[in-house]
Amino acid sequence: MPEDRIDELDERLRVLKDKDARERLGVPEDALVYIAAKFDRAQSLKTALVQVFTYAAVKKRPVDLDFARSVLGTPDEELPPEVVARLAQPSFEMLAEGAEEPAPAPASEVAAWTPAEEEGCLPLEPPPAVEEAPPFLGAQAAPEPAMPPVDEGPIADETSAVPEEDAGRVYGAAPAPEPAYATPYEPGPEPAVVWFTPMRTTGKRSLVARAGQLLERAGLREAIAEGDLVAVKMHFGEAGNTGFVQPIYLREVVARIKAAGGSPFLTDANTLYRGARGNSVDHLACAIHNGFSYATVEAPVIIADGLDGRDAVDVPVPDGTHFDTVRIGSAAVHADAMVVVTHFKGHEATGFGGALKNVGMGLGCRSAKQRMHADFRPEVTGEKCTACGRCVKWCPVDAITIGPDRVAHVDYELCYGCGECVAACPESAIAAQWKTTPEAIQEKIVEHAAGALAGKDGKTVFLTFLTNISPDCDCWHFSDAGVVADIGVLASTDIVAVEQAALDLVNGATGLPGTRGEGLAAGAEKFAAITGIDGTHAVEYAELLGLGTRSYELKTLE
Repeated sequence: MPEDRIDELDERLRVLKDKDARERLGVPEDALVYIAAKFDRAQSLKTALVQVFTYAAVKKRPVDLDFARSVLGTPDEELPPEVVARLAQPSFEMLAEGAEEPAPAPASEVAAWTPAEEEGCLPLEPPPAVEEAPPFLGAQAAPEPAMPPVDEGPIADETSAVPEEDAGRVYGAAPAPEPAYATPYEPGPEPAVVWFTPMRTTGKRSLVARAGQLLERAGLREAIAEGDLVAVKMHFGEAGNTGFVQPIYLREVVARIKAAGGSPFLTDANTLYRGARGNSVDHLACAIHNGFSYATVEAPVIIADGLDGRDAVDVPVPDGTHFDTVRIGSAAVHADAMVVVTHFKGHEATGFGGALKNVGMGLGCRSAKQRMHADFRPEVTGEKCTACGRCVKWCPVDAITIGPDRVAHVDYELCYGCGECVAACPESAIAAQWKTTPEAIQEKIVEHAAGALAGKDGKTVFLTFLTNISPDCDCWHFSDAGVVADIGVLASTDIVAVEQAALDLVNGATGLPGTRGEGLAAGAEKFAAITGIDGTHAVEYAELLGLGTRSYELKTLE
């Protein structure tokens, strides 16, 4: 259901100022007034604020009214009359003089707040005004701690030092004086560090080498111990698809893992649908066809859930809404550490596909994928059934029998929807009813991601590519044109932070003419507009489950 509009400019400003104070962005008031005049829903206001700030980070510009206009408006745009009138006032105070409590927020705004925001307290007054916009990089950062020695060897002969002004740039400017709170303030989690390298290189340095160095900066050597078996989770792409992360980058990832003492292998789990990756034989053939052989990446390919998608481990998810346990491909579960290489793009069922979907849906075995995709009720097509009995053999609760008509029959009193019969049937004679909602499937994916990451605290690094940002999943046999220009690469040890940063950067870009992103301005939610599905619920739910934080510190490596 669409969010309710916020008609009053003051109420929109309240949303923006609360977001600005919580994230410590330090955006000046004139820019906030401009954003408030352009958007009328809480989530759109917050998204626009983050996009302006994030793009300033990328461009190394101070956040001010002119920059906000350049990101969200058009070159010849005139300021709305209410903005002109508001900026003409000597000062703007959110609360009337002498007020002791803020006015109640409208229901539409409360509904849009994130769980982390609901646990905090609204300030009684805006943060102290800043006399002039602070330099883009905020206060001087402490010197970066010395990195462990890296033997670059033949894989990257270019040295890199993060510019001093780029180290320490917090998603949320340098800490400002704390505002007064109505009740004792309990700070939320510290921002996670997300490393970023843009497509543009001023020093003529390879994006391949920079992607590898992002892993080092993000903490690869701390995550991998000598002798660790390291799963490199990726998507090999369907036959005919061109959007997946190319082998040249995976060779760099493999080399970095080996240099850290690990033994890497590339992995993914079999698909539920009957494409080119539904079993390990076809899956391996597809991977090699798309360039992922030992000769090209110098690491073996191991399909996580075995020959036919049933080699999986039940992993508890204590706080899950939908599942108590999830079934994860055994190779991923038994690996000591993991590097998750993700191509960020759109998705027809979840709005967009990023690291959460790569890990959750990607490492769930075939029956787990069925559980994520639908509130399952298997249906048998008698004309296709050959009475081979495989579904009978693999049903864990003996809910399937072969009748006198030589057709499989399901006892729905016993069936609990595990999906094993769908995975087992070689004739596609058993299908599912697809009844789930976008929110439910996102939550199920996140719960499977929690299972896949269980036991790997401090042992996982995420590398997300914002290139070839197509509107569709890489499971298709084609790739449509990217909806925005290539942006760069992100790395972090926090899956929620890297997902939020990727989404912010894509939303902050302008839709490309001639693509499905055409006409979508900077600040617009690209994938929601293209697919009609708001995928941000997954990120919110992942934060609620404790997989990470949406508050992040963006550090740039050029």
